[in-house]
Amino acid sequence: MKIESEPNWLLKYREEEEKAANELKLEDRNIFLKYIEKENEFYFSDLKEKNEEINELFGYDEETFKDKFNIKNIKEVEEKPEELDKFKDKDRIEALINSHFNAGAIITFKDNINLSEPFKIKQFAKSGREITKIILIVGRNSKLYIQDEIDSDKDAYSGQNIYLVIGEDSEVNFMLLDKSKGRSVTNVNLLTKGKINFVSLFTNNQINRNRLWIKMLEHSEVNIQQGIIGNGQSYFDIESEIIHFEKNTSSNLSYKALLDNSAKAVYKGVIRQEKRAVNSYAYLSEHSLILNKDAKSISVPSLEIETNELKAYHSASSQPLDKEMLFYAMSRGLDKELAVKMIASGFIESVFKKTEKKEFIDSLNNLIENKMDYLKS
Repeated sequence: MKIESEPNWLLKYREEEEKAANELKLEDRNIFLKYIEKENEFYFSDLKEKNEEINELFGYDEETFKDKFNIKNIKEVEEKPEELDKFKDKDRIEALINSHFNAGAIITFKDNINLSEPFKIKQFAKSGREITKIILIVGRNSKLYIQDEIDSDKDAYSGQNIYLVIGEDSEVNFMLLDKSKGRSVTNVNLLTKGKINFVSLFTNNQINRNRLWIKMLEHSEVNIQQGIIGNGQSYFDIESEIIHFEKNTSSNLSYKALLDNSAKAVYKGVIRQEKRAVNSYAYLSEHSLILNKDAKSISVPSLEIETNELKAYHSASSQPLDKEMLFYAMSRGLDKELAVKMIASGFIESVFKKTEKKEFIDSLNNLIENKMDYLKS
């Protein structure tokens, strides 16, 4: 897609990304190719483009954020941002979004700031396709909260690429909530010298494809809490990859899926530890609760270890509703529907037990509670 009013570097970037999309595979690892389903649903050429205004994408308290950051429309930046060269396309879909985004921004947070008020990203696709690209740069010795909410109508396509660079000794708390009613594709590409606490919850009604790629530099720490609630015929294709690129790094990835009706989830959790990543720690946990025999969960945990000077662990399970637990709950006076909902909500809420920010907890609880109303007994 070419827009003649854009700067030359961006026109060239779009062309390069279009070329990359034609050359890349749909998955970044060959071992994942056999799990591909509903491939055509990840594309968007069948839908009309919608133009989102940059100022409609973001929400923040002006007084709190005054002089703490700056934001630029990516189409008005004269020179190519150097941060783009730090990220290489992982797969075809990421490259397609990079070449076809209709709204984009570069947001830079300054050094030595501490913001308790969340910076909010809100993307809503009413119809057609809404595709955005957001570059977030966090300076040194800073702490902030970012809340990203994605929603859409059932006949819409929502696409989003986020590139996040975290400076040394900084902490970013990032929450992604995707409650799209249509098709949704998100890619979060992250490079960190600090600490990232990443929380995500997906409750889509149709198709969701999410990729989270994190590259850890020396002394960085990563904590990921991910949840899925699926019902009806919803389909989730999720991959989370953490690369321990340098020494003295620590990661903890926890994922839980709650599936009802004929919903299906494919989750690919990858922990890779490079040779130089000595004195590192990694834990990967993937668990699913199946409420209906027609629902299906596929977990593909992967540990790629290139050094012996580390500690790495993983656990995975997929199980139906515990009949003894259900019987016990009903023996305490609960009817079956309420008992199922209580067990189900407790299961999915437990993955977020380390979340501390009240605004994050409230948003998660509201979304979980609303989704529970759709689960059948």
